[in-house]
Amino acid sequence: MPAAVLHCYADHKWTGPSGPVARLCRALTERGWRSDLACVAAPDEQRRSLPGRAREMGLRVHDEFRFEGIGGVRATAADVGRLRALLQDGAYGLVHCHGSRDHLVCSLAMRGRRPDVPLVRTDHAARRYRRHLPWRIFYGPAMIDHLIVLSDRFAMRAVNLMGVSSRFVSTVRGAVDAREFSPRTPPAGLRAKLGLGEHDVVFGVVSRVQRHRRFEVLLQAARQVRQLNPRVRVAVCGRGTHKQEILDEPVARMGLGETVLALGYRHEDYRDVLATFDAGIMLVPGSDGSCRAALEMAALEKPLIVAERGTLPDVVRDGETGIVIDDRPDNLADAMLELAADEPRRREMGAAARRRMQEVFSPDVQARKVIRVYEQLLAASGN
Repeated sequence: MPAAVLHCYADHKWTGPSGPVARLCRALTERGWRSDLACVAAPDEQRRSLPGRAREMGLRVHDEFRFEGIGGVRATAADVGRLRALLQDGAYGLVHCHGSRDHLVCSLAMRGRRPDVPLVRTDHAARRYRRHLPWRIFYGPAMIDHLIVLSDRFAMRAVNLMGVSSRFVSTVRGAVDAREFSPRTPPAGLRAKLGLGEHDVVFGVVSRVQRHRRFEVLLQAARQVRQLNPRVRVAVCGRGTHKQEILDEPVARMGLGETVLALGYRHEDYRDVLATFDAGIMLVPGSDGSCRAALEMAALEKPLIVAERGTLPDVVRDGETGIVIDDRPDNLADAMLELAADEPRRREMGAAARRRMQEVFSPDVQARKVIRVYEQLLAASGN
């Protein structure tokens, strides 16, 4: 019988990174590897939370942890005790941590206590590993037994810069359920309701509106595109504390009010809104390094224009499922004009993008690769 696995995630919010962790737990459980979740309890008033959604998925949840990291010495010591109690009597054959704060607690709790229980860390960020000793200790064999990263490029970087064995690092890509994000026709009247014309070519941007997400490049490119193809629209799905400063005011100042539309945060109609797009744009990955929104748009048969950052060049095959650019305004404008002018090519790329999600970025492929890591670690530990 496969070992039970305790997954740890240091948050209570249902966010870009936490959702994939819960879905992975469900996929592993469905394949016989019972995967329980240790996380932080959500405030009573919070409607959508990680522990709540995980329980709805049928997962066993331990939400008594605080996972405050090095800033909370007492809380961390208490978490170490809680984790050790959960590991007593062989209740779990593996521990899998997904963030830095839970990684710290797991490492402290497990070193010298149960050496036969492997500790796995998935790095959900597009992290640039460094040669510095603290990085080599924290992400190396001194504190974990195996490191999972999101792309082969990240794995090579970890091996080269931290001096670890290639056997210590595995690539497991992000995943999207292509059944949940299947191509669809948007509801009648939705485009008009969003301010989009029937014959507009719509490029969708799904992103928090943050300073580092390069909205200035997007708006400069949109201004260039408008002069050559006034049918092009850019629809931004997202919110942010500085949205007015980063998006609303520049759009007004640049006279882009009819070209760039701020659709705000979408929840209930999220997939239907994505279905109104003809293509997608993503220039900077968010806190979820797998770029979940890009995967979802690709599963919906939307070709993507992406920058050469993080996992985006892994998600998109340049010229086949979209276009990969060095994201200067001129380059982005050229790519937008190229796709806007060629509907058959957009459809061909979109179909190829969906096939790639089904073949490479599926939950089944992801779960099988994680299980392979577990089996290798258990075999090495004699379990």
